[in-house]
Amino acid sequence: MNMHPLLFVLALATIDLDMVTVPLSSEIRVALIPAARTEIKREDTVTRVRVEIDKVAAPSSLGPAFNTYVVWAISPEGMLDNLGELDVKGVKGQFSATTRFTQFGILITAEPHYMVDQPSSAVAFRTQGPETDFRRKKVPVEVGAYDYSQIKPVSGTALHNFVIQARSAFEIAQAAGAERLAPADFRNAQVSLGAMEELVNRGVPLDILWPAANEAIRWSQRAATTARTKR
Repeated sequence: MNMHPLLFVLALATIDLDMVTVPLSSEIRVALIPAARTEIKREDTVTRVRVEIDKVAAPSSLGPAFNTYVVWAISPEGMLDNLGELDVKGVKGQFSATTRFTQFGILITAEPHYMVDQPSSAVAFRTQGPETDFRRKKVPVEVGAYDYSQIKPVSGTALHNFVIQARSAFEIAQAAGAERLAPADFRNAQVSLGAMEELVNRGVPLDILWPAANEAIRWSQRAATTARTKR
């Protein structure tokens, strides 16, 4: 099945992202390319974002290191807001979240885990209006600050996706040199991952396994971030 074209390079790159200004107490529809239905509405001090996609490829089709999709709101000044993980069931994607931005563009990227702090260069969808729209405000946005090309894909088709994300997050922390540069955070990541793996081996229900995986992702991301600031 032909899903959608992709912008995918393994290096720092710049893409054009259209900005949307959301009127107070109004709901507007925004075009995402290649094809997605998006509704944005201001509600008091926050803006609600809803996305529906009829056809979305598996994240791994964009690269072996990718396990999920992350939805970003990006301001005209380049501020990033990781809104959360796109919920993909089969080939359909759904998402709902809020941001405090009132003017922003939407970017959906494939990522190794959902707590990343920078968008990868595997851009699946982005806001872009018609070229003839005089209100269109196009802003260059940098993607691909981190190169995940050397991250090994996690094997095990029977594993739940958030377990795979946790393992990938820990490998990223290792690759960032966190064991040396952020030893305390890295140790917490090791302990959290070990606790998760024990639950996996015991075959516990997903509602028990999920918090442990989430904790492993959180500490691994923190360790990687700390290590990068000390390079």
